[in-house]
Amino acid sequence: MFQRLSWWLAVLSVWLVCLGGCGTWAAPPGGIASRSAVDTPAATETFEQVRTKGFNALYNLDYRGAWAAFEQLTRIDPTHPAGYLYLANCMWAEKLYRTRRLQATTYAGETFFADTKDAFDKDFDRRLREAVDRALHVADARLRENPRDTVALYYKGMAHGLLAAYEATITRAFLAALSQSNKAVALHREVLKLDPDYADANLSIGLYNYVVGSLPLPVKVIAALGGVRGSKKRGLALVAKAADEGRTAQDAARLLLIALYKREKRYADAMSYLETFTRQYPSNYVARLELADTLVRLGRLEEGMARFEELTKEDAASPYRDAIHYQFADVLFSVGRVAEAVPHFRRVLTLPNANADLATLAQLRLGEAHDALGQRAAAVQAYRAVLKRPNVFDVHARAQAHLKKPYVATTAAVSPVSPDEAEESQP
Repeated sequence: MFQRLSWWLAVLSVWLVCLGGCGTWAAPPGGIASRSAVDTPAATETFEQVRTKGFNALYNLDYRGAWAAFEQLTRIDPTHPAGYLYLANCMWAEKLYRTRRLQATTYAGETFFADTKDAFDKDFDRRLREAVDRALHVADARLRENPRDTVALYYKGMAHGLLAAYEATITRAFLAALSQSNKAVALHREVLKLDPDYADANLSIGLYNYVVGSLPLPVKVIAALGGVRGSKKRGLALVAKAADEGRTAQDAARLLLIALYKREKRYADAMSYLETFTRQYPSNYVARLELADTLVRLGRLEEGMARFEELTKEDAASPYRDAIHYQFADVLFSVGRVAEAVPHFRRVLTLPNANADLATLAQLRLGEAHDALGQRAAAVQAYRAVLKRPNVFDVHARAQAHLKKPYVATTAAVSPVSPDEAEESQP
């Protein structure tokens, strides 16, 4: 239960932090907040311009540019937690980018929960936690001055939310992730008690409600006994409230809605947000991959495939071509075009400097593709190759299982919806 709950919180937080950020610095008009160096009209525009510059860079996967802007925020106002938290966000986002964990497909399936640990980067772990601690320290300093400072409470909650996502996606310490998620939600509930109009705080609370409400009934009952309750309907409503009424985190809420709408098969709703985002940030290949994937799920198969093809033909020196080919292959496999998926899985394996973990996953999926095509000898060869590589998300167990019994594609694989079904899925 704890793994499932913390996993969903973390995976959806990838959209919130890596694609959507966590809001601007400003307190809502009328909100209860301590005044800092930036809380003056003369300083506001400069701070806001730099913040916008930083997130423009982050959304376009320009981590160096984002880092420079967020460092500048800490110099403009050292007493505000925003810049420090954004620096920590930037570190985590770049880590996910370099390890190819920005794609939703990385987290698909039960193997993400397997008890296998990644190589632990002690130096990165120390620096990330120090960065979050700085944001918490600055927020706590404001709270000592004024315990009713909603801005400080809000950013303190976001800091704990970031730790939750980091624990689940990088260290994969699921119980620690759940603990941090609980802290984030509690702080944001406090924000709303102090200022019911601080709609941005509904974002994390809505996400939490949705995730708990999505748990299987037996698990939900056990969770309720422990005081953990939620509702999918209420969760979606709260995230939508943040998207419609938030003053500082509207874009983050809208991006989170993309993930939730896709999970609910409300693909048309997700498309409207994705089209806007990809136009605004054309260098964000993750969003463009999600757009192509959503087109396929809407039943606009050829249009989606064309988007994937477009991504594969761009800059040959692109450092993320492995991720593009992997997700393209995964979608082709999912809609039954397995033979067309094979060369893309192979491409991941042959690309120079391809991410090692993604290559291992591609090797396993290649074996499954050969099995689905009835090519048992080729499948066995691929599974044996998996066993020679480091274990990633317990792929060794999957490969060993497939060596004993051929992989069989299930109907649970992605299937595009027809236009009629898409219309029926609307509320």
